[in-house]
Amino acid sequence: MLSGCAATGQTPIQFRTSNDLTFELSNSQFDTVDVQPFETQIWLDSAMIGSLMTMETNPNFDTAVDEVRQGFDEAKKSSGKIVQLDLGDSAYGFSVTVNGYTTAFIATSKHPTSWITISIKEDVFDDVLSSMSVSKAHK
Repeated sequence: MLSGCAATGQTPIQFRTSNDLTFELSNSQFDTVDVQPFETQIWLDSAMIGSLMTMETNPNFDTAVDEVRQGFDEAKKSSGKIVQLDLGDSAYGFSVTVNGYTTAFIATSKHPTSWITISIKEDVFDDVLSSMSVSKAHK
C-alpha cells in the first residue's frame, strides 16, 4: 500500500508585474499562461479568463499615477461598475466591470513611466484584488 499527499488544486500562484504589484490566483482558476510581446494571457479550458498589460505613461502626464487618476475621472462618465481600489499609499487604481469582465488600471508611485491593466473574469477579480499588494523591487 502506498501513502502520500495529493495536490488539492488550490495552491496560489503569485504573479509579479513590471511595476512591483503582486497578486495571486489559485492554480485551479487557470491552466495556461500565454506570454505575448505586449500582453500576458491567462487561460482555463481553452478560454481566456484574463490578461495583463504594461502601458507606457503618456507624455502628456508627469507620472503614471496622474494618468490613471485622469482615467478614473473619465471612467466615471461611462457605463459599467467603476470602483476606486484601496491599494495603500504607494499605488493608485480603479476597476471597471463590463460584460462579465473586470479591468483594473493600476499605477505605483515607484514606477512613474508605466502602469498596468489586469483584465479578468468578474467572478475571479475579488480573489485577485484580495491578494494584491505592492512589493519591494524584484531581486
